Order: sequence, then structure tokens, then C-alpha cells
Amino acid sequence: MNEQEYIERLKAENKLLQDKLDKIHKGDQKKRKFRWWLLKKSTGPVFGNRLKKSINSAITEYKEYKTVSVDTVSDVSSSVIWRFTRIGLFAFLFAVIPSLVLIFQTKLLMNQNKLITSQNNLVEADRRSSLVFVMGDVLADLNEELKYKGSGSRNISRTLEARIVGLCMAMKPYRYIDNGELIENPISPERGQLLFTLLKSDLGLESSQDILNSAEFQYTNFRKVNLGRGANLKYARLDYSDFTEAQMPETNLERSDLKEVQMSKINLSDSNLKRARLQNANLQKAELLSVDFTNANLFGADLTGADLTGAILWGTKLENTNLTGAILDNAIVDREDWIDYISDTLDVKGSGDIENRYKIKKQGKKQFILVPK
Repeated sequence: MNEQEYIERLKAENKLLQDKLDKIHKGDQKKRKFRWWLLKKSTGPVFGNRLKKSINSAITEYKEYKTVSVDTVSDVSSSVIWRFTRIGLFAFLFAVIPSLVLIFQTKLLMNQNKLITSQNNLVEADRRSSLVFVMGDVLADLNEELKYKGSGSRNISRTLEARIVGLCMAMKPYRYIDNGELIENPISPERGQLLFTLLKSDLGLESSQDILNSAEFQYTNFRKVNLGRGANLKYARLDYSDFTEAQMPETNLERSDLKEVQMSKINLSDSNLKRARLQNANLQKAELLSVDFTNANLFGADLTGADLTGAILWGTKLENTNLTGAILDNAIVDREDWIDYISDTLDVKGSGDIENRYKIKKQGKKQFILVPK
């Protein structure tokens, strides 16, 4: 996506957000009109006139005829009853109105919060527009430095490294309009674009590692990205990012931070995730063939339906992990009683099905593999 297309997309999002603000303003105006109408109706003269007329008629009749008819007495009596009934109604309304006011205030506060959120999104959209130009300048300088480096050393200057790290820090996660709806959780598409460009620039190992060690790539949107083979993300801080359906085989994610990442249907086959931290990660239906999870932390991770064929689970932390429907053919584990261990001690979800489908086969002195029964 070039800069012009990106700016047009931001303009479209701004228009959608402005339309939402206009809709909220119109709703507020209608509610104010309704409250004013209710106030006028509830405070108007709704009792007293009828009783007054009945008493006047009775007095006039007595002065003229020195007596009062049965009909006149009945009219006065009914007016008195009606008056006291209306007074009771107002007493009831007096008790109910504070509750109604509280309800209206609560709804008004909720609408104000929505308005503030929409305004914040507009401000964020404007801020992102300026960051697009900054990123364009940084990437142009990156291209200029790498232009003459050939296939040899492709490290960049410390100054440019610092600018890239600073730019990444400025690209805060946010909620934006996607398919006409505001997304549920904040994320940063700009960080995803920057990270993709850096990985595809074939940076030298030293510069690449310096940037990954310093930059914050949490909340990165890497959804459906085709990164190709052999990317280096060692030590990267990628917590809360979205890698759904990304193609990233043979990626080096050793010691990376991947807490609560979305990785459903990702392809990470043959990747290195030694000592990676994947607490509560979503790895449903992920392709994890021959992935090295040695000493990785998969506490609370969801691997429902994931393909772990040939994966290395040596010392992998699996407490509260969900392995329901996972494929574990030829997966390498570190203990002969591994199946009983995850079932009885760790209480891993899906362990009963694993026990029914697999058995342990010894392979070497302290290495065991899972084979289908």
C-alpha cells in the first residue's frame, strides 16, 4: 500500500467517524427535546380548576335558590375525589421522577463517553496521518543507506537505528474502522508495516538485532502477512500482536515475547521458539510442524486442532494448555511418562484423547517420541 492509498484510507475512516459523531449529536438533540416536553407536561396545571368550578356552581345555586341540588353536591364530591386522586398521582410522580432523572443522566453519560471515544479516534487518525510522512522519510533514508551495501555487510548507522526505534514507539495501538465497524481491541497496523519492511530489507544481523532489542512491537498487526522463510525475530517483543493466518515458516522467534498473541492458522513450521514466552496465546489450527518449543512457556495457550507433527516439546511448560484435537505424531518429549504427566499432574485439556491415540517410544537415552497406537 503506497502513501496516497494509505492517506485515502485515513480520510475514509475520518469521514465514517465524523458521520458517527453527527449521528450521536442528532440523538442528543432528540433526547433533549423529549425531556423538555416531559418537563412541561409534568409541571403544568393539571388539578384545581375542576373543583373550583364545582364550588362556584354550588355557591351560585345556593344564593339563587337557597338550596343545593343533589347533582351539584355529587359534582362537588366527585371533584374533591378527583383532586385528591391527582394529588396522589403527583406524589407518585414526585417519587419516580428522581429515578427517571438518574436513568437519563446515565444514558447521557454513556453517550458522552461514546462521543469522547469517537473524538479520540479522530484525533488519533489525524496523528497517524502525520506519522505516514515520517515513516516515508525514515524508509527512504533506510533505502539510501542500503543501496550501495550489496550482499555484504548490510548494517545501518546508529542514528537511523534510533530513528526507527523512536518511530516504532510513536506508532501507538488504537481502535479503527474495519469494514464499517470499530474493531474490538486496539492494534497498530503501522507497526506491522514497519516491521514487514525491516524484515524484507535484509538488514545486517547486528542492526536487525539492535532494533529488535530496543523497539516495542507489541500490538503489531501482522494478520495474513506472507513473510516468507527464515525471518529473524529473536528477542522481539510482540505481546498482544495479531499473526492470524500469517505465513512465517523457519522464523527465528527464540526468547521472543508472544504473550496473548493471536496466531490461529499461522504457518510456523520448522521455526525456532526456544524459550519463547507464549502465555495464553491463541494457536488454534496452527501449522507447527517440527517447531522447536524447547523450554518454551505455553502456559494457558490454546492449541486446539494445531498440527505439532515432529515438534520438540522438551521441557515445554504446558500448564492449563489446551491440546484438544492436536496432532502430535512423532513429537519429541523429555520423559517416558509424558502422557500420564500432562493428564494427571498438569491436567491438560485434551490429554485423554492423546492417551487414547498415542504411545511413547524411547529414542535415545533421554529422548522419547509420540507415535500413533
